[in-house]
Formats: sequence, structure tokens, C-alpha cells
Amino acid sequence: MQELGNEMILSGKFAKLRPIEFADAEITLKWRLSERGKFLQPGAKTVEQQAKWISDALLKTNEITFIIEFNEIPVGMFAICNINHNNKNCSIGRLLIGEKAIVGNIPVAFESELLLCDYIFDGMTMHKINGDIMEDNKDMIKFRKYLGYSFDGVLRDQYIFNGLYKDTLLVSLLDIEYLNKCRPKLLSLIKLGQV
Repeated sequence: MQELGNEMILSGKFAKLRPIEFADAEITLKWRLSERGKFLQPGAKTVEQQAKWISDALLKTNEITFIIEFNEIPVGMFAICNINHNNKNCSIGRLLIGEKAIVGNIPVAFESELLLCDYIFDGMTMHKINGDIMEDNKDMIKFRKYLGYSFDGVLRDQYIFNGLYKDTLLVSLLDIEYLNKCRPKLLSLIKLGQV
């Protein structure tokens, strides 16, 4: 982790995570409205609305939204949400590689997950990451299972997606589970992607 003034940078071999800025409104809106962003919660429809969302997000003390960069080019986003220092837990979400053509098969998403989780468990000294995944997001459900997340339950009819109520699966990962299971798997995935 590197801090430049108030700006925190998380850097790896392939990915660099930096806090979102107003200048990111146009590109993040493009990603949000793309097919790759279909499982994100509904939000802005215009650049102005997206800039307002960024402005509001920057004021929150319990959330950090990052832009993922590859070779100094913004290619995606990721966020730490619902930061609860008293109970030492938070959520991660908004993982989206919006520029798949630029990233190709480079393990930018895996390394972004590693950087963010290392920061959460080591830098923030959190005990648990929790979150929810909409039932239609089969790839993310499969990925979280593979990484060793626990599936803690279901919230029925939690979201409206394409006009239909959808269940969401509750997931969690404890710090010890991250160290013993998830982190080694992420490192393996990153290594495989370097071939």
C-alpha cells in the first residue's frame, strides 16, 4: 500500500487500485451500462448522475471505491463497502472489469481481489468480509465458492432485476479462512495467468 497525501494506492504486478475520482464518471458509467455491468445495482443513466454518485461516494466514511488500472489505463472498479470498525467487518462489491479487451487474459481481477483483501485483513485489521450475490450471478457464486467463502443463507426477493424479484445469497470470509484457503488460491490463479 502506498499513500500519496490522502490518496491510497494498492499496487501489484498487473493491477493498481486507486480511489475513484470525478474524472472517472464517464468511463465508469460506460462500464455500468455495459453487458459486463448487468449485475450491478441500478444507478446513474447519465454522466452527470454518475458524477453525483461519485461525489456522494467520496463523502462516505464507511466506503472506498477504487478504480482498477492496468498499464496506467482504467479498466475496472472494485469497492470496500459497509466498513464497520467496531465489529471489524465490511463488504466488497462492484467488482467489474469493464475493459476486457485491454486486460485480455492477464489476471488483473484476481490480483485486484488479492490486493483488496490483503488491505482489508492486514491494513484495516478486519475479521470478516461479508456480502451478497444475486442468484443470477452464477459466475460470481462459483468464484466465491472456489475461493472458500461460506454461504450463510438466502434473502428472498431481495432485489428487482429486469422486473422480477430475485433472491440474494449471503456470503462471508473470515480472516483465517482468507489466509489459509482464499489467498493461496488467488496466488495460484495469478500465477496461472502469467503463463
